[in-house]
Amino acid sequence: MRWLLPIFLFCGGLAVRADEVIRVTWKTAHAAAPPQFNRPAADFLPMFRLALNTLPEAAIVALALSQPVLLGLTPAQAGMMRPLVAERYALIAKSPVYSSVGSALPYCFAEKRPQEGLALVHLPAGADARTPVLVFLHGYGGSFLWYQHLLAEHFGNHIIICPAYGINTATVPSEYVQECVKAVSVRLGRAVMRPVLLGLSAGGTGACNVFTKHPERFDRLICMAAYPPEDLLLKFPRDAKAAFIAGGREYFVKSGDFARRIAKVRQFAPATQEFTVTQADHFFLLSHTVLTMTKLREWLPRL
Repeated sequence: MRWLLPIFLFCGGLAVRADEVIRVTWKTAHAAAPPQFNRPAADFLPMFRLALNTLPEAAIVALALSQPVLLGLTPAQAGMMRPLVAERYALIAKSPVYSSVGSALPYCFAEKRPQEGLALVHLPAGADARTPVLVFLHGYGGSFLWYQHLLAEHFGNHIIICPAYGINTATVPSEYVQECVKAVSVRLGRAVMRPVLLGLSAGGTGACNVFTKHPERFDRLICMAAYPPEDLLLKFPRDAKAAFIAGGREYFVKSGDFARRIAKVRQFAPATQEFTVTQADHFFLLSHTVLTMTKLREWLPRL
């Protein structure tokens, strides 16, 4: 019966009978170095790492928000985020799919450079070779489970690949992302071809770097709460599909720098799109979820 397996994989891989989230790992030399902090965050880190191994992610994030320097936040930002994030984790606790999913944060805050890569992958029921795929790069602070849960809530008919890369994906190597996509392909038994690359905040910066190095590997780029770095403005190919969304209260939006950079990209990639969430700041994904998801839906490939 062994001869049946290659035929089955060739015909589209394993069918998914119900929504699920799987952990995918792979050997890598490109994992992130252990996070480094200055004081007072460095003093808090040992206790935080202990909590990572003993508490659920909801409690860990609540603990981190009580010490906002660990996540690069101001006390005011942490105070605004606390109820919004708590609401997401309350929904996760009730989810038959996500309530039992293990956190990626212990991996992100590892004391030593990992020898393996890690990704959490949302698989919708009935997923097959035609199912659209998102690759999401997390923001500063680590790969929080609520990122994927929120995306799955609005794009549950997509395969959603969330690679974890330390606490800052701004400098994630393109090799790491490609290894991740390949590892998911092997796990599914079928090739993941040209997914949409989506990045948030630091992950938006990282997504711009990864996309401009190998635009042929992705259907399009969506950059959220970030902007293309200056040295990449001339590197978007003419046929690139790229879109940028930011909060209207962001310093780089108010200064006009966001509009300037997008206009420069559009000179070389005329299909480039942008959108400003007028009354929002950096955290519009949580504070203006419906508007944000509506715009993302407009930008995603039609099913």
